[in-house]
Amino acid sequence: MLDPRLSVLICSIDAAKYAAVAANYTRLLSGYPHEIIGIHDARSLAEGYNRAVRKARGEVLLFSHDDVEIVSSDLAPAIVRAMETLDVFGVVGTSKVLSGYWPAAGHPFLHGWLAQPAPVGQDGSQRFYVGVFGVDGPLTAGLQGLDGMFFVARRAVVEAVPFDEQTFDGFHGYDLDFSFAAHLAGFSVGTSAEIAVIHSSGGSFGEAWQRYANRFAEKHRDRLPHEVFPAKWSFARTLVESREAIVRDYPLERLIAITHQLRAAAAQPRS
Repeated sequence: MLDPRLSVLICSIDAAKYAAVAANYTRLLSGYPHEIIGIHDARSLAEGYNRAVRKARGEVLLFSHDDVEIVSSDLAPAIVRAMETLDVFGVVGTSKVLSGYWPAAGHPFLHGWLAQPAPVGQDGSQRFYVGVFGVDGPLTAGLQGLDGMFFVARRAVVEAVPFDEQTFDGFHGYDLDFSFAAHLAGFSVGTSAEIAVIHSSGGSFGEAWQRYANRFAEKHRDRLPHEVFPAKWSFARTLVESREAIVRDYPLERLIAITHQLRAAAAQPRS
């Protein structure tokens, strides 16, 4: 189904994490032509990904953090379906970029869903939080920015707008910059709700993150709208008891219903 080859590109300095994520992709992509390329000495994620792209043979490029796990079973068909209409897609993102913090615009501009580990249960079993930002259907187009934990792009997009390793010479900001640049270049950016991802990191928003957020704002200052940020935004988060429950308990219809509730609540006047 995937012809030419799909290239999975992972930057990782942790051998155990790399082995786990590579095994996850190997299992899910069994039967589909693919390759997995690991970069283990990246100077930055932008530099590492640019180097991985040069090594890759695929026309479809999957960029992944080493702390994600795909728990939906039909990854390759979902990628094929998304690539029929999108040039770049991830699992969470925004249809209005206001700053270097992709969720800043709030609802109704937030899209996608994901899971993250929760504290273990009394029986010692791993539980998970499922977070819903906004799901309107299997695919959502018209986005401007994506979170970089997991995203897929046509090679032509990366060749047109390579990762900016001069400005983003660390480990933050590269993903929003790349996806926003792809949007500005006229490529179709979106999300797929058909891929269920566990992301083990909640993100770090310290001094380093702020430095690259400032660089993003400076680089794109003439392209960002001058709007006041919403006072707050929210996403729906619920606890599930297992990996299986992430997929089983959150079919597309439920994700859409949760989204309607979120957006209705966000539209209410603030007291």
